[in-house]
Amino acid sequence: MDSRVVVVSGPSKGTVVRLAGTQLSVGRDSANDLCLHDRAVSRRHFAISETDAAFHLVDLESHNGTFVNGIPVRRKLLGHGDTIRAGHCELVFLITEDEELVSHMVQFSEADDPVDLLSTTKLQAYPAPGSFGTDVGRMARDLNALFKIANTINSIRDLEPLQQALLQLIGEVIPADYGAIVILRHADDEPSSSCTWHRKQGDTTPLRLRRDLVQRALWERSAILSRPTPESGDSESVLCVPLVAVERTIGVLYLLAAGSRTKFEEDHVHFLSSVAGIAAVTLENVLALETLRNENRRLQAELDLGGVLIGESKAMRQVQNFIARVAKSDSTVLVRGESGTGKELVARAIHRNSPRADKPFVAINCAAIPEALLESELFGHEKGSFTGAIATKKGKLEVAEGGTVFLDEVGELAHQLQAKLLRALQEHEFDRVGSTRPLKLNARVIAATNKNLEEAIKDGEFRQDLYYRLNVVSVMVPPLRERPDDISLLAIYFAAKYAEKCKRSLKGISADARALLLDYSWPGNVRELENAIEHAIVLGLGDEIVPDDLPEALLEVQPVEHSGARYHDQLNQLKKHLIADAVKQTKGNYTEAAKSLGVHPNYLHRLIRNLNIKADLKRENEE
Repeated sequence: MDSRVVVVSGPSKGTVVRLAGTQLSVGRDSANDLCLHDRAVSRRHFAISETDAAFHLVDLESHNGTFVNGIPVRRKLLGHGDTIRAGHCELVFLITEDEELVSHMVQFSEADDPVDLLSTTKLQAYPAPGSFGTDVGRMARDLNALFKIANTINSIRDLEPLQQALLQLIGEVIPADYGAIVILRHADDEPSSSCTWHRKQGDTTPLRLRRDLVQRALWERSAILSRPTPESGDSESVLCVPLVAVERTIGVLYLLAAGSRTKFEEDHVHFLSSVAGIAAVTLENVLALETLRNENRRLQAELDLGGVLIGESKAMRQVQNFIARVAKSDSTVLVRGESGTGKELVARAIHRNSPRADKPFVAINCAAIPEALLESELFGHEKGSFTGAIATKKGKLEVAEGGTVFLDEVGELAHQLQAKLLRALQEHEFDRVGSTRPLKLNARVIAATNKNLEEAIKDGEFRQDLYYRLNVVSVMVPPLRERPDDISLLAIYFAAKYAEKCKRSLKGISADARALLLDYSWPGNVRELENAIEHAIVLGLGDEIVPDDLPEALLEVQPVEHSGARYHDQLNQLKKHLIADAVKQTKGNYTEAAKSLGVHPNYLHRLIRNLNIKADLKRENEE
């Protein structure tokens, strides 16, 4: 293909260079194929090469960068008519054999620039030292404005109000008609205007941003001032200053003066550069804070705590009504129920529906943490309070400031910690380990236990006064066997959840498998049901859950009469005969019977319980 580069502006305008070989080099050095006599151009600025019938431009680590159609590039695929800028030189890339078109481009470049829109001037961020005494009044005004801006923006933590306030304060000093703050969310993103300002209230005229000026300010990290030239016929002046923060350039401050009588002066550039230096760090911090807020909202949405309390049975409706009533108060709540019933989900639902929902929810398992560490986990410790305390540590009660502390398995607390927790609940204050200064307790306490605390009080294992402090209001989460109506709903929920997680197509649960789920007693409650469904999803092969996909413990349960139960019924009958023969031969010694069957004694006892043959075996041995 016949490709050429035409220089249309700059010291070498009118020059035409054809890409004769596989590469064309451009730079200030005379050794290049195209030499541009411009000190803003690097010695080796960029190169154009032809590979696989395509043309690629590669920036050769130039000092001022290479721009294609106003966008800074490192590597770019070129097309016919693309404009390339290096320093003050502008070039047009042509892929054509039309000599008349090339001649027209040369004539255009040699003529006076009829459409030279704006001349761009790059200024230093600060004035020369000798100019400080020129206008004391103006400097005092600018300094006062800087103090006002710093105080205002550092008191705002939301992005939109912060930007509006910043543009408003800038407009009090600089005679701009329009302003914008252009933010780059990530370094590789295209900039987008996130906030605009108009001096005239009610003016809805959209602000047209000069993309090339925005990109140049970001690329060169320097203030850009564009004034109209007499030949352009334009009256707009643009001032664009980059927002250089601690870690990266986050965007630009963009001001536009629309009238021919209003124009930006050098002192405006210096003032706006100072404002940008102050505002960039604040904006960066607010953007980081906004990212954390969004991530927190996303995680909260993923938890979907309101939807996890699944159940339409009368018992679950009572639990949901209880949550709705107690959530608005700050009373201590005791959640009771067997292991696996979902006591923590109830506690989270109370927190999420309370006025403390936007504060932390801190859970601590009193049974899982060693007694020696539990006091430090709950109340925190001071530096040097014991061996290994190399720094001050906040406890869970302090971390949950303004939120909720969930004490799971509270019945397992040691007596000494029970006394400390009682004082914290009574006095609403506590002490870190090794500290003499009390800290205020500003957190709601929700406790949970699967233990019979009344029996524990009688046995001297739990303090009665702490029990009354915790049991202000209480709720019993019913076991799954007492709400069979919810088993199908929960099974379908867990099946959909794990099918999506395992990327498996699933139509539903077969009637036979559903019957097995309903027949089982679920000693592990909802947790066991969830594990059973996950087991079926992971090991299943079809597009629905069938009995063979379920754990073996469910298949050993005595089936009721339903279609498809014959296979499992016969299998269970065979197990009964084998166990009965083994027990009979060992004269009722279950350990020896398990050994003869080649199974663990605990497994044998589980089979006997699930098959409900304990009474039959006892009767046969007595005979």
